[in-house]
Amino acid sequence: MKFAFQPLIDLHSKTLLGFEALARFDDGRGPHEHFAQAAAEGRLISLELEAIEQILSASAAIPDGMLLTVNASGPTIEAFSTAGQRLDARLTWGLELNEESAPELCARARSYADLLGCLLLIDDAGVGYATAERILLLKPNIVKLDRTMIGRYASSECIRDLVDSLLEAARRTGAKTLAEGVETEEHLELVQRLGFDYAQGYYFSPGLLEGDLAAGMRELGRRVGIDIPGF
Repeated sequence: MKFAFQPLIDLHSKTLLGFEALARFDDGRGPHEHFAQAAAEGRLISLELEAIEQILSASAAIPDGMLLTVNASGPTIEAFSTAGQRLDARLTWGLELNEESAPELCARARSYADLLGCLLLIDDAGVGYATAERILLLKPNIVKLDRTMIGRYASSECIRDLVDSLLEAARRTGAKTLAEGVETEEHLELVQRLGFDYAQGYYFSPGLLEGDLAAGMRELGRRVGIDIPGF
């Protein structure tokens, strides 16, 4: 297992906010397949904890003061927070509560994130259990809308209504909003018009391995015209 880092962009200040750490596996299978298999075999927590440990090591590649987010299930967030682990104090850390975490397993995720001194993110809002109700219950710092919400927004009234409800829930709780799956200039214009705070996606950059990160960020700054502190 290794990790790529996909940039998170602050749309208001046109600045690199930080990165999401994305797992990569050498056998060619995608991370969702690996983590789904681990869940089916009852070893999801151990695999996610292993991933977090490796991300802690890989985080040395991230400049001081940046946000670095990690995706995990509710039980893993609980296990990590009660194990006495320490995070790299150079960085701001975010725990992304994934959309497949059942409500009864993640009701205390807000408390655990606070215990660790992390931001809490709702990942893939609009999919699975990542509903407006979960946003209102957990009061996350950031709500990340699933990439399908942006790709299908223009063609589906149902999606538009869902996006509106998720954005309203986020704003009611004071959460920032992040649009995933921004792949084109049209997508960027859409999320800016809808008032998103942050964005990520292939329009900016794919996930980059540690050795490619500095060059990739300098190229991003030149191509898109955003500030890339630390690179």
